[in-house]
Amino acid sequence: MRPIGLEGYWMTFFSKTFGWALALAFGATAAMTGPSYADRAATANERAAEGKLLQMPVTDFRFNATLVTTSKVDEIIRPGDVIARFEVHVTNTARLKINTIPRRGSYPQSVPAGTILFEVQLDNGVGYCTPVLPDQGLRRAQCFRDINKDGTFDAGYITESIDRGLRIYSARLQGLSPIPQTPYEVTPGDLIPSEPADVVLKSISGNKIKFDYKLNGIRLTGEECELNSEKPCQLMSQAYFFELKDGGLRILAEQDLNAP
Repeated sequence: MRPIGLEGYWMTFFSKTFGWALALAFGATAAMTGPSYADRAATANERAAEGKLLQMPVTDFRFNATLVTTSKVDEIIRPGDVIARFEVHVTNTARLKINTIPRRGSYPQSVPAGTILFEVQLDNGVGYCTPVLPDQGLRRAQCFRDINKDGTFDAGYITESIDRGLRIYSARLQGLSPIPQTPYEVTPGDLIPSEPADVVLKSISGNKIKFDYKLNGIRLTGEECELNSEKPCQLMSQAYFFELKDGGLRILAEQDLNAP
């Protein structure tokens, strides 16, 4: 997980989307020669470098978001109240050009050509993941890597059970394995509309206050602050000063950190 500074706070992102299209047929050459697999040694090296499991950074949900509403100075907020709402925008996505090979334990087992994948930032590059679908009972999905950066996916993961997120999500990745070279194209982020993200006051305990970040109502991660007259509480792109008041928090000052 990368450190977050104010100047670079909005320079990275976690993009997401979903979509379906008709499956494309494999070319005649592939039909005659069989699938071309990635270099297994390279994939093994990737596994060794990353370890067995890799966690998508939930902090990426904080990036590439636009403030919609925020509580104002002198307002009092209490646990359960939304202090700020944002719209999280899609940035980069990818469209599969052919069907992927089936992998047991995920849904769908074979991801159809035309599916729009969302980009996730990993420790050593980026991956592209299938969205969770409305009819998805099995909460495990597939993610793909272009290790050689040549426009074809050559390795893939299966997620652990997805418990944070709806269509888009954060999850641990496992089972990085070579797959037949699967061409894709990077596509723009305006294929789907933005989605709502809320910052919710979770609890107040002495001088410690906790907030939850929720995307589409699902908790992704949290933030903890201390009441401090010298240091504001930074919640996504907003900075706040608070004081205890009537069992809640009174907002003394608030600032949009993206304002010119």
